[in-house]
Amino acid sequence: MNITQTLAITWPEFMDALTYQVTGMLVVFCCLGLLCIILSISGAVAVRLEEKKKAAAEATKAAMAAAAPAAQPVAAPELAPAQVAAIAAGIYDAAASSITPEVVAAIAAAVKVTIGDEARILDIKPVDTAYGQSGRTSIMNSHNINRG
Repeated sequence: MNITQTLAITWPEFMDALTYQVTGMLVVFCCLGLLCIILSISGAVAVRLEEKKKAAAEATKAAMAAAAPAAQPVAAPELAPAQVAAIAAGIYDAAASSITPEVVAAIAAAVKVTIGDEARILDIKPVDTAYGQSGRTSIMNSHNINRG
């Protein structure tokens, strides 16, 4: 048996292989088409459900607006730069802190706007990272692999 006889394929074998490949491709394309249809239907259902939720939420808002008297929105109190500086000066201790006055002023302004006049900042301290660092060191040391 020479090489041409080993590589030669007969017409019936070729048609069988072609039929097998075409059938496989048709099955794959049919499955992909079915998946496309299923996803399109589920997407349409999801869009309709979302529209119903939005309509219900709008109806609830309209009912609440009709039932409640018109309330004026409350604006956040504006802080003058002098007020922010005064708040920051009461908190900031330059000798004992590594936090800059700008950061203290930003924290004080955020607390004032968020919570209001009843909030009082007693102290702002930087976080001590020694405890966390020692924990990370012990974890890293536990991962050492002895290469002997």
